[in-house]
Amino acid sequence: MIRRLLTPRWIVVHLSVLALIVLMVNLAFWQLSRLDQKKSFNATLTAHSNEPVENIENIVSTSSDIESIEWRRVQLSGSYMTDKIVTVVNRSQNGTAGYDVLVPFRTTNNETFLINRGFMQLSMPLPTLPTTPLKVLGYIRDSQARGTLGAIDSTDTTVREFQRFDIPLIAERLGVETQPLFIQLRDEVPTPTQAWPAPVALPDLNEGTHLSYAVQWFFFALTALVAWVVVVRRKMREVTEPSAPSHTSA
Repeated sequence: MIRRLLTPRWIVVHLSVLALIVLMVNLAFWQLSRLDQKKSFNATLTAHSNEPVENIENIVSTSSDIESIEWRRVQLSGSYMTDKIVTVVNRSQNGTAGYDVLVPFRTTNNETFLINRGFMQLSMPLPTLPTTPLKVLGYIRDSQARGTLGAIDSTDTTVREFQRFDIPLIAERLGVETQPLFIQLRDEVPTPTQAWPAPVALPDLNEGTHLSYAVQWFFFALTALVAWVVVVRRKMREVTEPSAPSHTSA
């Protein structure tokens, strides 16, 4: 009886079902891991963004780990370097495609930081920059490295468009020395007269669909297991039940 379920064809079936169940269970745990990461991110963002505003020099000088101070609120006083404006392309906000405007900012302490002034729609030209000294309020953001499948930045050193906030690369192209971070603008003082660029919105603090996806993958794995058990039991009954006798007419 058992031998019938160990033929090459059935072995393939058993291994395929096992592989499918293992895959779906792993996907479920991956979604739970993503949920934990999202919860941790939300907690960090909430905690850091609720801390008092500090001068950026004070925060940066006490921490070499940018990730540990990301989303802290900071202020800077100084002027924009208006001849070094660049854009970060392939951005979107509220369902609209566009680009972000990134500008070096020289502080009164002669330090340089890159400021993401905000989002512009694709059809909009580069905005005019303030030329007078001002105060900038914003959030510390970490530099972004290219992923395995990420878009590749141009090797042309004259190009002022970038695929991501790769601060070391952008700083090198602009010929400025800066920390491997940028500031996501919240406010400028005095308040700019132009409505654009629009401030980049903070990330949504909802936990997403990770939990529901995890439940679905566990359910699919259980369904596959139950289906396999039903099929195997049915096959075993076919083997053990005697065939009905044939009747011949006299």
